[in-house]
Amino acid sequence: MLNLKRLVRNYFGFSKTQTNGFMILSPLIFALLFTPSIYRRLTEVEYNEFDSDKSQLDSLVALWNNSVKPKLEKEVIPEINIRLTSFDPNIASTKELMGVGLDERLASRVGNYINAGGSFKVKSDLKRIYGFPDSLYQVLEQYIQLPNELPQRNNRGRASFEMPSNKENLYEEVEVSASLPEFFILDINEADSTAFQKLRGIGPTYSSRIVKFRQLLGGFNSIAQIREVFGVSDSLYESIASQLRVNEVFRPVQININLATFKEINAHPYISYEQTKEIMNAKSKYGKFKSPADLNRVSSFDSIQIVKLTPYLQFQ
Repeated sequence: MLNLKRLVRNYFGFSKTQTNGFMILSPLIFALLFTPSIYRRLTEVEYNEFDSDKSQLDSLVALWNNSVKPKLEKEVIPEINIRLTSFDPNIASTKELMGVGLDERLASRVGNYINAGGSFKVKSDLKRIYGFPDSLYQVLEQYIQLPNELPQRNNRGRASFEMPSNKENLYEEVEVSASLPEFFILDINEADSTAFQKLRGIGPTYSSRIVKFRQLLGGFNSIAQIREVFGVSDSLYESIASQLRVNEVFRPVQININLATFKEINAHPYISYEQTKEIMNAKSKYGKFKSPADLNRVSSFDSIQIVKLTPYLQFQ
């Protein structure tokens, strides 16, 4: 032992204290190096049940495919048939109201209001129902079989023109020619930007925005869509709405949702980038969209969006 200490001390040039420390630490270091491998050898357990586990997993997968999975697929999409058609909210049933885009709760509120003795005299009365979305009303407005306003007003012969407020002037200043007719009807799908400028409050900026938005949509399905044009305020829309119309025989350009590319679907103003990705994923997972009800596969679509989008889609 003394010879080993002397050898270490002479070889490394250690002091007596350093040599003693080296002699103590060296065995500990070697023990730590080899302890893990020795421990693994002593505690190793052989497992030979892999084939049995694989058989159990295969049986569980088969059970899922034969029973659980088909049930889930059947329950993915509720059966909702949405079809835009004329209706009178005073006599329409809950089912008929749901058929034009109202959810069950909202349709029940309308029914309860009628059953309690209430009635709808003009179209805008429908917005008095608690929770009735303004965006849904804009879509359904032209299909409601009620007058726009009560007929007892006597100021129909006067021009209903209000000077725009300072806030509206921030968007566009419009010069109105005194030679223009007081009242005329404009087909919003046939009018060009020059024709739109004949409307009071619509100048070059608004008219070009309207035409561009129409091109992106593939045509207007309702005059209420003019409200969606950037910068058009509610007061401006209300002042020109009586002069706007959509020809009853007009049908907007439709996208075949089953054949369209990602780029074609994403180009529509009513479909966001994320919704386009969901549509493409849903087609891969569930197959073709066969009806507007299948749009419920896209989780980010609500009933209002589906009603607005349906006229612009083909399901073939």
